[in-house]
Amino acid sequence: MAYSKRDAPNCDWCPYKKNCFYELLGTKESKKAWREIRLAHPHKRGEVIFHEGAMPQGVYVVCTGKVKVYKSSRTGQQLTTRVESPGDLLGHVTLLSDEGAYTATGEALEPSIVSMIDKNTFYAFLAKYPPASHALLKELAKDVRRGENKARDIAFKPARGRLADTLIRMMVPKKPYAIVAGIKRRDLAEMAGLTIETTVRLLKDFEERAVLRKKEKDLLILSEERLRALAGSAS
Repeated sequence: MAYSKRDAPNCDWCPYKKNCFYELLGTKESKKAWREIRLAHPHKRGEVIFHEGAMPQGVYVVCTGKVKVYKSSRTGQQLTTRVESPGDLLGHVTLLSDEGAYTATGEALEPSIVSMIDKNTFYAFLAKYPPASHALLKELAKDVRRGENKARDIAFKPARGRLADTLIRMMVPKKPYAIVAGIKRRDLAEMAGLTIETTVRLLKDFEERAVLRKKEKDLLILSEERLRALAGSAS
């Protein structure tokens, strides 16, 4: 899979840069260096970025789109552990742990542009710009907190609230309605930690409550306020 400088978006013009590791770097010099070492590749929906069991080649950044990270069982079942949005790092935990292969697979949920910095270049960048290590610690702390929150929700939050939370995370603001575009029911179920049967039943319930409406492969969020109420009331 060819990553190239040509496909790398300009970080300074990126609408998602406030959510990105790039913005945490601080100095103009380190930001310029980060822009210069990035390579990128446009991924189609369903295209794998890295495979569970493969050795890490570097660190990745989601520039556009969404990427799901999931673990697979021997029987082929999948468990989505997280969904990464523009600005999020990918593969950094395995790379930094230096304990071998990826323990999960990264796959584009929708057409996405992903940047990559190879392992040696990334380590050289951290050595040359020590404040970047502090920025990386912030990203790792964010990952830990997200993991703790998901574990809490699975343990204590009912199914309805977990699905509502997942829809809120995945929806994109549009006129006249926000939209959850082209996400398979299976993916929604994995993200929320539910069975497909429960997910389909709850989506039908949300339709009856006039919270959302199906439109081909998309879900139109008719009432974001009601959706957030369902998530909150189920806490």
